[in-house]
Amino acid sequence: MALGSVARSGRDARIDALKGVAIVCVVLYHTLGQYWITAPTLALYLREIVFAFMLPLFAFLSGYVQPRAGALKPRQYFSRRTLGLMVPYVCWEVTYGLALVPGAHDSIGAFGRYLLGTLTDPHLEGRMWYLYILWVALMLLGALRVLGRDNPWVLAASIVAVMVWPWWGQFKRLQWIYTYVVLGLLARRYDGELFKHRLAIGLAGAVAFPVLWWATRPEKTALARVSAWLLGSPLLGGGVATLYGLSTLAGVAAIAALVAASYVTPHVALRALAVPGKLSLGIYVVHFYFVEVWHEPSPWLIPVIVAVALACSMAVTLVLARWRVSATLLLGERWTPKSLPLGDVKTETL
Repeated sequence: MALGSVARSGRDARIDALKGVAIVCVVLYHTLGQYWITAPTLALYLREIVFAFMLPLFAFLSGYVQPRAGALKPRQYFSRRTLGLMVPYVCWEVTYGLALVPGAHDSIGAFGRYLLGTLTDPHLEGRMWYLYILWVALMLLGALRVLGRDNPWVLAASIVAVMVWPWWGQFKRLQWIYTYVVLGLLARRYDGELFKHRLAIGLAGAVAFPVLWWATRPEKTALARVSAWLLGSPLLGGGVATLYGLSTLAGVAAIAALVAASYVTPHVALRALAVPGKLSLGIYVVHFYFVEVWHEPSPWLIPVIVAVALACSMAVTLVLARWRVSATLLLGERWTPKSLPLGDVKTETL
């Protein structure tokens, strides 16, 4: 949304700040997953709130930073995104499989079956699925842009086609992620007009998100209370799904538009959020180790655990980024010390 505040290095600090918000929510979401016994209500509500927008926000930003119309270089596009997403996906699935999945390392055959399973089912191991789904979404988008020559009507129609296609199987979350990748690309194309109304969009989204989200709560579903015969019907399910989709859209629009409007944000605060944002892929793949070592401690420790997991994940990411092999295989790119987030942020790569 013409997020503004582009640094002299050519990278928009507010995009990294938005990614920082999203990755903090991801760490919070998985931290709350450890509290189903001691604080089930707190865990349930907070997890559902952040899950409603954290991954759609990432997908939206992935679409927003795609090459503009006419600037797409197919060979570079497909190779870069495969290196940046699928290579880390496979490597971390191997790492987590050997370390945490029972039976995966019992024999070569068992490991081979596990590895093949991660390629046919992104949710088999359960932690890295988003990298795989996002890669598929970007591959579909890239192919469509090459064949359709960036026609906005074709891009919009592809959202409908992906949403109604019934045979996604284990890739059904692709409908969700692909939609926001395309919406991000379209927002970039029309960012001039959207930017004029950024504050109105942000405030409207901030009001609509909690209202729509609350309407999708199972025990708060108005349709079920007014017309009991709708309970369990496809009509009710479709209505709730529509409300949830609208709430997700409102949440993403609110965050993106309000950050775009925040010209008064202190530079130091902006850079503080931009640091985890630039390291978001590394934090995503590493933070599980630091979150899952805790088992049902006091719920009041949640902020502490989130802070510790973020700090440790960023430290590990910075270490991995120092070596060509680990940066390429585990982070999807080779970073030099000058491109680390301690200095000016360089141009967007994903």
